[in-house]
Amino acid sequence: MENLLSTENASRRVFVKGLGFISLAVLMGTYGGCEKACQQIKNRPVRRRLRTGSPEVDADIAAYKDAVTKMKARSAADVNDKRGWTYQAGIHGSVAAGFNLCQHGNNHFFSWHRAYLFYLEKICQELTGNKNFGLPYWNWNQDPAIHQAFLDPAPNPLFEARTRTTVAGQVQFITSTLDPIFADTNFFTFSSQLEGTPHNRAHTWIGGIFGGGGSAGDPIFYAHHNMVDYCWAKWNNELGNNNTNDAAWVQTSWNHFVDGQGNPVEITAGLTTIMPLISYQFESSAIGSNPAKAEPTGAKFSELEKRIRAGADVRFDIKKRILIAERAPVKMAQPFSKPTRLIPEDFAALINSDKEKEKIFGSIQYAQLPPASDFYVRVFINMPTATAATPIEDPHYAGSFSFFGTHIEGAQHEHKPQFLVNITETLQKLKQRNELIDKNPVSVNLVVVPNGDQFEKPDVELMLEKIEILVTPVIVKTE
Repeated sequence: MENLLSTENASRRVFVKGLGFISLAVLMGTYGGCEKACQQIKNRPVRRRLRTGSPEVDADIAAYKDAVTKMKARSAADVNDKRGWTYQAGIHGSVAAGFNLCQHGNNHFFSWHRAYLFYLEKICQELTGNKNFGLPYWNWNQDPAIHQAFLDPAPNPLFEARTRTTVAGQVQFITSTLDPIFADTNFFTFSSQLEGTPHNRAHTWIGGIFGGGGSAGDPIFYAHHNMVDYCWAKWNNELGNNNTNDAAWVQTSWNHFVDGQGNPVEITAGLTTIMPLISYQFESSAIGSNPAKAEPTGAKFSELEKRIRAGADVRFDIKKRILIAERAPVKMAQPFSKPTRLIPEDFAALINSDKEKEKIFGSIQYAQLPPASDFYVRVFINMPTATAATPIEDPHYAGSFSFFGTHIEGAQHEHKPQFLVNITETLQKLKQRNELIDKNPVSVNLVVVPNGDQFEKPDVELMLEKIEILVTPVIVKTE
């Protein structure tokens, strides 16, 4: 490794098993050179959970304020400064033009945003001179209210006007919602559920510029996405689940980021998987029923690093695909229900499914983002009478999802509004209640619930692209 990472080789691109083609300069920048690697990894920056009463967190907040102040000053002097706040936020998107280079609704939601945060953190470290700075994260499961440091009005660089300042009372962030998501052992379906449920809901519920394409202009964006990053790290590193080692996923690369000095960099998705082990570390905290867990040391750390680097043959295999509905207009303020009589083979796939071996998802796709996102969608099974008043304790309730962002004509790119909801447990409940009978149709029912008392645009019609029921195999952990 010492020869491989020598200065004269730094411009080469090599294939690192499990990580794909990467620039050695990137790898060296991440490690700090092999002779310093062990010490730098041990002392890498800590990303701490936002909370009160911690001097370390207070110091991180002060450093973040300093960094944001300097980045905003750079943008004021030159809006095209690549280390400026406007430019960095614009990588993700803007209020006027919508989303830009960010990845949503696809398999790189985790990896792209991890790289985005990593390089912003490097800029913060460089501008403040604090090489130990770690971005703090907002654990909305444990601390539903936005930290006070982001709420004090100007001249506070972390302040932005927001519609709401807490996610308390929102079902998407509670333990009973998060536990089944974290129990999913498939990288792809775990990512999709986490994106559509707590991630999207935080954006649209909190609102302000945080609720749409310009969300990265709000400093709370990075604390929120750092929590998403921690969710991935906890699932992957602490809970023993594996990322995919699919070559196409691993070798996907981006070159629109800059390092702490403002130099262009190239990063692969594969390299992002090991960042929490070599470039920064999370202060562990509980998420749902999964408690805080200390990082392993010595040989155990080496084993963890080896597993993360290798990944596993994880794919989103679909054993059975059952079409429920396609190309249907849906009124925003009216529940949508589509009953379908299944052929015996499809019905048997649902009624006889073993939850230890198979998971069943409702897949809901829309043609485009809505013109407003002041709502979320609840999913029920076999309950065509469901309304916004139907309690989530009802056995027919399966889960929910939220859109993120709105449709903007001429936007630089549109996200695919596609959502997965795990309906396995709901089908089990209905089976136990003798409500799944092969002569009766199976229906998926969508109920749109406004954030407040009413919809911003109640008469809007959305085009539903497709509803399917997907039967997928459970990926068994090898540990």
